[in-house]
This record gives sequence, C-alpha cells and structure tokens, in this order.
Amino acid sequence: MSAVDLGFDLGTTVTKVSAVADDGRRLVDHSVATDWRETGEGRVDRTPASVVEAVELLLAEVAADLEPGTTVRSIGFTSMAEAGVLVDAAGREQCPVIAWYDPRGSAQAAALPADLARDFPARTGLPVSHVASFFKLLHLRDEGLDLRGLQWLSVPEFVVLRLGGRRVAELSLLGRTGLLDVHTNTPWQPALDHLGVGPDLLPEIVAAGAPAGTVRADHPVAAVRGAVLTVAGHDHAVAAAATGCGAPGSALDSFGTAEAYLASASHVPDPDVVRDLALRGISVYPHTVRGATGFIGGTRTGLVLKRVQQVLDAEHDPARAALDEATLRLAPGDTADVTVTGYAMGDHEVEILLGSEAHTPAHVWRAAIDGGTARGIEHLSVLRGAGVAVDRLVVAGGWTRMRSVLAARQDLAPVVEVSAVDQPGTWGAARFGAWAAQHAEQAGPDRRPPAEWFTDHLAPEPRQPIQEAHA
Repeated sequence: MSAVDLGFDLGTTVTKVSAVADDGRRLVDHSVATDWRETGEGRVDRTPASVVEAVELLLAEVAADLEPGTTVRSIGFTSMAEAGVLVDAAGREQCPVIAWYDPRGSAQAAALPADLARDFPARTGLPVSHVASFFKLLHLRDEGLDLRGLQWLSVPEFVVLRLGGRRVAELSLLGRTGLLDVHTNTPWQPALDHLGVGPDLLPEIVAAGAPAGTVRADHPVAAVRGAVLTVAGHDHAVAAAATGCGAPGSALDSFGTAEAYLASASHVPDPDVVRDLALRGISVYPHTVRGATGFIGGTRTGLVLKRVQQVLDAEHDPARAALDEATLRLAPGDTADVTVTGYAMGDHEVEILLGSEAHTPAHVWRAAIDGGTARGIEHLSVLRGAGVAVDRLVVAGGWTRMRSVLAARQDLAPVVEVSAVDQPGTWGAARFGAWAAQHAEQAGPDRRPPAEWFTDHLAPEPRQPIQEAHA
C-alpha cells in the first residue's frame, strides 16, 4: 500500500490540489474556480462554507484518481494572505471571508491614531493599508460585530479546523494580518488594544509545517481519514521554499499577473528599517523555512505586459511568438523612445508613450519589458540598502514562457535561474505536509523545515540557468 501527500493552494482565482508521491512526483492535479461574490462598491467576499465545499469537492476528485489501495499520509494548505474568518467558541463562523483586495477597512486605516500609524509599519512590517487583516477587523467591529470571545483564523486554518484539526495561527500568515510583532513573533499588543480584544483573538501560534491534528475519522472520503493536517503558510513563501530559494541570499520572482519578489534573510532589521521598507512597498514577515525572514514587494508588471500585448494584438501565437523573436533581435535598450507606465501597485492605468515615429511593435514590447525590469532592479536595490542581499534569483510563473521576458531578467541578480518546479504552490504545500507527518516531534525552538528539505531532499529535477532557458 502506497501513501501520498496532498497539497492545496487556496488561491484568489483558483483553488488547486496536487497529490505528491514520497519521491516528489506530482501524481494527480485538480482545480476549481474560487467562488467570490461581488456586492458593489468594490466589495468582494465569499461564505466560509464555500471555502470548505471547494476543498471537499477536490478531496473527493483526487481520491477517485489515486490508484487503489493508496492512502493519504498528510494534507498541507497554502493560501493567499490576509483573508480569513472569525469563529466563536463553538467554531461557528461570524463573518464572511473578505477578499484581501476588498476596500473595506480603508476608512479605519485613514483614521488610525497618529502614534499607532507611526508604530504599525515598524512593528508589524506592513504598511497602513486596508489590505492587512487588522483593518478588516476594525471595519467589522465598527459595523457592529462584537469581537470579544471570537477568534481569527486565516482561510487554511479555518479549513483545517473543519476537517478535524485544531485551531492554530501559522506564523507567515499571521505576519500578514497586522496582529503580529515581527521582532518578537508574538501578538502585537497595541493592535489588540485598539480592537478592544485580548490575546485569545488568536489561537496557538505555530510554525509552517507544524502538525495541526488529523482528518476526522468520519470524513466522507475514506482515503483521507487520519491524514496529518498542516498549514504550510503564505502562498508566495511556500512557492519560494518549493522552488529552492528559501535560504538567505536568495529570492523568488513570482511572475504572474503581479510580479512579486520574495527575498530571504537570516535577520529581522531594526524597527526603523522595517518601517522604511514597509513605507517603500516591501513588507517584512516570518518566512516558512527555518531561520529565515521574508521580504516581499511587488509591481504590476504582468498586468502591464498583458495590456501591451492586447494593444499589439499579440496575446496568442503565432503573433506572440513573432513578437518574442523580433524583440530578441533588437539591441539591448533599443526602445525607439517608447515609454510604458503603470507598474506601481497603486497605479490604475497603463500608458504607452511614443517618443518617435521609428517604433515597431517590438520596440513597444521591449519598452514594456524594460520598464518592469527597472522596477525590479529598484526593488532589489532597496533590499540591499537594508542589508538583504539577493545573490540568486529564481523566476517562476506564466511569463517565463516568453524568451524576451526571461532575457531581461538576467540583469536582476548575479545568478538567475528558471524554476523547474511546476505548480510550486500545491507541490510545496504537499512537501510541508510530508514534513509534518515525518517530523511531528521535531526538537528545537524553530520547527519550520530547513531550506534543504526542498533543495536537496526531494527536488524533482535540477533548476535551469536562465541563459539556457532563453537561448
């Protein structure tokens, strides 16, 4: 009888699961669209029950595809950050799951007392913004919800509870809420005081990959009964671990609709430095691997590239491939005075400014790529100024399929590689599950898996240097 580990990625757009063998091979993949409801004025949420229903559906589908006699050893969950649910003492949900980008909490962020607004980024590593869960909680309180006696669970923590596990608060997800002091990895008391609650708002704080109970014995999918449950943590940090760049000195360039850079260091900078980073768009929070702190910031580069492709009518092959080839034939930096804007996370528009009549579609595309590269160089320069070196960068995501995009990424770090791990979110979550199942009694103060658990132990294949990938 063989055993597999399941990894769930509870994403903003898609909820996915992979079944992973003990040697690291992905055996089965399933997915379902994440079900949100729009209620006007930018408000987007979903019922907590719909989160669990999606997971249950996928559990049944993946179990049906496994070979007869296969059992599930563990289930790990990664997810988008900030979104979660309040539950009462009996585990009943008391609010919807509000999307991380939902504007609720904006008024509360704007009205934050001056002393709290000054200290918030220095202690929590986050900017004062409606995105942090803290401000969503303030909104719910101001709308009349009594927070006393309730407990906050992130989306994967809520699913673990529903499957039969215990209540936990995983560090990397907690580090995105505004409720954690990143210098001590304990609840930030001024935030709790401002909410009018005590430390019981948060359950037991655990490391990524810590065992959080087992699937209940009466679960309708027999193959998962008794499987070890764990919260793998924030999706970007899990993907970084899975692609082999969780160790200090390395970073993941997760290049999808947004381009998120997640760097790793062995220290947390002083509060004044953390404040400066947060104000410059780089959040600081606990990583999912042992001995590491995560530094994450992003741009809208993927969205900009998509908009430019639409303008150039080159979203699909053969036009996309032709554009790719024509751009590679241009000399480095040759944009024919074309400028593209709209990369900052706060931007709402994408503009293409034509500085001459000599441009071709390839010049426009080169300008769009170079604009994103310039933002990446600036981002990594800010990190270096804060003592966070990035000597090695791993690029992952849909845009790695275009050679012109990959070629530009060589300028970002001394060593730049293309990820060899497909579906790093689900694969990584499954490996955190395997860690939880095999290291339940792990000793020491930091029970997170080491970076080597991913890079040396079960990596599916060697990573590819970027020079070979775009040649």
